[in-house]
Amino acid sequence: MNRSQFAIRNSKITMHSLLTQLVAGRTLTAQQAAEVFEQIMSGSAEPTQTAALLAMMQMRGPTVDEIVGAARVMRSKVAAVAVPTGLRVIDTCGTGGDHTPTFNISTAAAIVVAAVARPRGVAVAKHGNKTVTRTSGSSQGLEALGVRLVSEPAMLTRCLDEVGICFCYAPAHHPAMKYAAAVRAELGFRTIFNLLGPLSNPAAAVAQLLGVAQTDLTERLARALRDLGCRHAILVHGYCDDQRTAGFCELSICGPTRVTELVGENIDTAELDANDLGLPRAKLESLLVKDPAQSAAVIQEVLSGETGPARDVVLLNAAAALRVADLAADWSEGLQLAAAAIDRGDARQVLAKLIAVTQADGKGSA
Repeated sequence: MNRSQFAIRNSKITMHSLLTQLVAGRTLTAQQAAEVFEQIMSGSAEPTQTAALLAMMQMRGPTVDEIVGAARVMRSKVAAVAVPTGLRVIDTCGTGGDHTPTFNISTAAAIVVAAVARPRGVAVAKHGNKTVTRTSGSSQGLEALGVRLVSEPAMLTRCLDEVGICFCYAPAHHPAMKYAAAVRAELGFRTIFNLLGPLSNPAAAVAQLLGVAQTDLTERLARALRDLGCRHAILVHGYCDDQRTAGFCELSICGPTRVTELVGENIDTAELDANDLGLPRAKLESLLVKDPAQSAAVIQEVLSGETGPARDVVLLNAAAALRVADLAADWSEGLQLAAAAIDRGDARQVLAKLIAVTQADGKGSA
């Protein structure tokens, strides 16, 4: 069911009855979750009820059905971006929340992927936001690179067409989130809403690379994506070291990575070691930055051809996205394609063109 087909059935179900159901230890069906999140995202739910619902779900973790129902509502209310005829769109958005201040790896990977993908009829609609747990969110990193955040849909469509990549700044595309904003701020902890953004791409991405902050989310979100109609996704949680003491929302070169891949109806999970692909192990410290300006500097170095851990982790994540886009048959081919895009200067040209296009017209800034 896509956003255009979604509709809430007429029902006399109330928020009170669903809260009672949750208190009794039962979960919600996808339809019940859709009905309750329709109330929340249309502004008809009481703040105290919204807070109670979000807290109870978070305590046990939202189920696949609850995520699917809520995501269908979120998708139905998104400010959409039109995709040019003949293009397929992928996303490299993550859930955030890992508290590991790496440079903007998925953003850098998205730029590299666009350089490979656009000539082959695939573009990247990078969905993202500011950070609350890291030193540089995707929007902040792009701004530091000189990219202007754009909210005007026609400009984003132009970016997809001419550059092969656009950045969808989440607050500009999810106006219904305003009804839950105060409650979320008062709660002060992550809720199901933190999972919904990556599942609600404004350009209706057909496939995606999705980084998650918790290992148990890779399979859960893969099942949710399958129910939402996605047919190819790679969900990853990279470890910060070989002891697996902590992790972050990217494929890792500092330790193994938990990889869950959705292809059609099939979901498989395994561990990927970058060493096996010829990428040397690196210390996490080599990927950390203190602010968006430093993140931007690292990305510029990578796109300029500088070798080292930053390049390696970008190549690995770009390879995953190219597999999701069905442009690379395996990890090795993905790494080769990504490396060639950097070494030829194609990726650097994509960034330069994205800056030029977004800065060309000051209207519609996010």
